Amino acid sequence: MDLPRSAIGVVQVNHCDDGSAGPRQWFYDPFLTTPMVGTEHSPDEEPDTDPADAFGALSDPLRIDILRALGDHHREAADERAIGFADLRRRVGVDDSGRFRYHLERLRGNFVEKASDGYRLTFAGAKIVVAILMGTYTHAISKEAVELDSDCFVCDDPAVATYENGLCTVSCANDHLLFRWQVPPTAAATATLPEIVDVAGLLARQGMERTLDGYCPECYHAIESAVITESVETPVFRAQCETCGARLVCPAGYALLVDSRVVALYQRHGHDLHEYYLWDLPFIQERERYTLIEERSACLEIDVSVASETLSVALDETGHVVDYSLHEK
Repeated sequence: MDLPRSAIGVVQVNHCDDGSAGPRQWFYDPFLTTPMVGTEHSPDEEPDTDPADAFGALSDPLRIDILRALGDHHREAADERAIGFADLRRRVGVDDSGRFRYHLERLRGNFVEKASDGYRLTFAGAKIVVAILMGTYTHAISKEAVELDSDCFVCDDPAVATYENGLCTVSCANDHLLFRWQVPPTAAATATLPEIVDVAGLLARQGMERTLDGYCPECYHAIESAVITESVETPVFRAQCETCGARLVCPAGYALLVDSRVVALYQRHGHDLHEYYLWDLPFIQERERYTLIEERSACLEIDVSVASETLSVALDETGHVVDYSLHEK
């Protein structure tokens, strides 16, 4: 896989080879979505497997109001789990009981489930509400470009951060792409650009950790990763989900961001690894720290140096750490 020089230092998750769909992100679901005792199931309540039909159920604004009301109920009275028909109708503000029941029934199965004590969101319904609250579908936020306290490691020009359409990008005046990740509009609405960059860095670390654990950060399906060493200037970590197509591509050094011994090495010398911009870390940006090796269990060694200590970390062909050695200068 031949990556352009400007791609070195980029963490990105996208859903198509040319990146046109943009980075994708995942989030913590605040709604309880475990099955309820007493949940009713009937043949006509089974979720439709046709995505067009499923999303078609959301076409009426009243149905969106119902989903939001169920989400509001959970936040205000989480222990009650479900809400009765009359209380839900009053919360939505619909006087016509028949009209309200019709639209509520159109949501049952895919987005709403009924139990003996009322209604609640399904897993899919909770995801829709979270997406609405995050502004995924409705908020187009942009921030003016801001120079960061960092320089491009390719040309030494100042690193510049931008945020537009949910995408946090760090590059320089010469268009060297240093970092890119998606940040939800709710997290960016009142934040400064440096704060948005910090959130993006946190999400990137979480994405790497989940990927190394073998789960797609987008759909949670099993995912496989690989270290690419041929036809690239710097060894690349790559993972792609065969189910949803989510793809993560970045320098192999990113795999060390969540390694406990690397974190401990920085802490031992009074440094917090999380306080650094990801692209500024020497074990990510400096090519001379990467050494190709040919051992039975490892294919790449990366040197992480702090003060007088150097931790040499060996990765296997999947990007997982298989060996360490600590050296004193």
